[in-house]
Amino acid sequence: MIHVSVATVLLSALLSIITGFIGVLLSGGRQRRQERRVYGLALLAEIKSIQRSLSRYSRRIDIYGPSQSSTGKRLGQEVKLWRHDLSVYANNSGRIGLFSVRTAIEIIEFYHRVRWLDIRTADLDHLDNPDEQYLLQWLQDHQESIRSARLHSRYLSRLLRREVPATWAEELRGIRRRAFKAAASKNAFSRSQHL
Repeated sequence: MIHVSVATVLLSALLSIITGFIGVLLSGGRQRRQERRVYGLALLAEIKSIQRSLSRYSRRIDIYGPSQSSTGKRLGQEVKLWRHDLSVYANNSGRIGLFSVRTAIEIIEFYHRVRWLDIRTADLDHLDNPDEQYLLQWLQDHQESIRSARLHSRYLSRLLRREVPATWAEELRGIRRRAFKAAASKNAFSRSQHL
């Protein structure tokens, strides 16, 4: 009788440990998924804001050309990027490991491009009277860099949308949408067969 009670206690303890371990794994996975969703959506919003800023930035560079600005310092002040656009990444860069390696590398490269644009604009502050040829070349190079950053932001947005986990409600809407499309295409197929 003693062996049965010791075995029961040991089995009970083992089951308790296993269920506790599984519970921790499930809870940790859910928390990681939720963090990835929240951080991913915040990054998407920030990247969308940067896209709009780059579009405005490109227009400002078109407006303030070397013909309107005699000094590099004045041009640099007119075409400065906004620093507040980088706050989500700057304050939460440690969470980049929530995404796949490919997405994490793309995020780092994108923010590097945006910071490089800002640093390159700040370099104009150090020039008092650059020649017009230099400013024209600088503006052309800068416009190309902005175009490249805008393309990268679109690509990164697509990557992040794929990686941000959907909520249950969004998944159910997607299932409903796919079922509706399948039914509609089936009806269209059957109508074409009858004609």
